[in-house]
Parts: sequence; C-alpha cells; structure tokens
Amino acid sequence: METITPGIPGDSGSAFIDKGGKALGILSTLEIAPTPTSNGVGDLSRELNYAASHGSSVTLANGTEAFRGPLLPL
Repeated sequence: METITPGIPGDSGSAFIDKGGKALGILSTLEIAPTPTSNGVGDLSRELNYAASHGSSVTLANGTEAFRGPLLPL
C-alpha cells in the first residue's frame, strides 16, 4: 500500500491506522516506486507473521486515548 505525504523522514516505523483507529500497518517513508516521494505502508498481518516466524514475540497494545480522527480534512 502507498500513501501520499504527510509522512516525513523520521516517521518510519510509526503505526498507520485506519479511520476507525484500527492498526493496519507500519509506515515506511519516502519510497521511490511506484510514486517518487510516496510513503509505503506495510501490511500489519504480514509484518506480525514475519516477526513470529523469525522468533520475535510482538504484541499490539491498546492506545491510551480514544481515536478522534481523521486528523486531516477529507
């Protein structure tokens, strides 16, 4: 998946959530393909499966506040 900015250098590894506040992937900023300067977003289920298959134990944690998004006007 890809998105347009607002992801900026330093944001890589941040959680990416849908409009309902559910985690869907991890942000990887500034890809060159398919669109230069687009932001890549990994598929969360694939990322968790990859981590588990390589011996890492990863647990999702609930946030501390209710999601109020979207932050940007649609």
